[in-house]
Amino acid sequence: METGNQSGQEDLPSDGTCDACEPDEPQQAVKFCQDCNFAFCAVHADKHHKSSRHQLQDWCSTEQGEEIAPGTGEAVGKPESPEGEADVDEGEEGAVGVSAEAAASPSRVAEETVKDVITKARNTATVERLRCTEHGQEGTLYCKPDEKIICVMCAVQGAHREHQIITLREAYLAFKEKEAADLLGATMQMAENIKVKWTDPNMGTEELQAFVHGQFDELHRLVLLEEKRALHLVDLKEAVAISQTAEKMAEISAETEKLKEEMADITKKLSAIDHGEEPNPADMMTTLRL
Repeated sequence: METGNQSGQEDLPSDGTCDACEPDEPQQAVKFCQDCNFAFCAVHADKHHKSSRHQLQDWCSTEQGEEIAPGTGEAVGKPESPEGEADVDEGEEGAVGVSAEAAASPSRVAEETVKDVITKARNTATVERLRCTEHGQEGTLYCKPDEKIICVMCAVQGAHREHQIITLREAYLAFKEKEAADLLGATMQMAENIKVKWTDPNMGTEELQAFVHGQFDELHRLVLLEEKRALHLVDLKEAVAISQTAEKMAEISAETEKLKEEMADITKKLSAIDHGEEPNPADMMTTLRL
């Protein structure tokens, strides 16, 4: 900001930026010209000194970090507090922090809501993917011969009723212990086989091409088998988790119903006591044991 001497105007203290820089991109002032009352950055200070031969002073700053224009004695760079307005104390700063957090909370809440919706949608998609397409029930059992997740109806009266049926957890543990295909070893062996055929002088071009295609087809078959095994293991793991969750929810529901019945019985007995009825000692002992 330009603050130099102008005719008919009082000298104004600099704002701590170079008065010779472009107004939209001023640099920090490092020198001050007492004769011109201008503040300059390093580049413009050097130019001004060479052109005017004026003596420049260093731009000073107080211990508190407030910049002072030499010759003016006025601090710049730190606005004064309005008269009569007290500084913000710690309590007010805390309130400001809380207000800022509250102001930002809608976006955070919205983000968490979106994550919850995505998680719920993913879980729903998993349940639907593992649902029996024939009977529309959740897959809770496993057909060992067919290596397939099935529902109760499939095991009782469906196509798997005469097959060996095991639990999902048993199937998951057994499938997890299966040795995975050695894709790295198969790839190295394929490369070695191709190298041997490549150096065979009796191999023609078409024969060598057919051999290479056959080697890659075999490797592709192994990759597909390993992909199928890995995906099936993921399905089993998710099915086990869903089944365990359903069992736990059923246990919680049963315990809740039992507690409701006990509370209703206790409330009934207490109500009878309040109305002056003589309680049955046997019932009271049962209530105390509960």
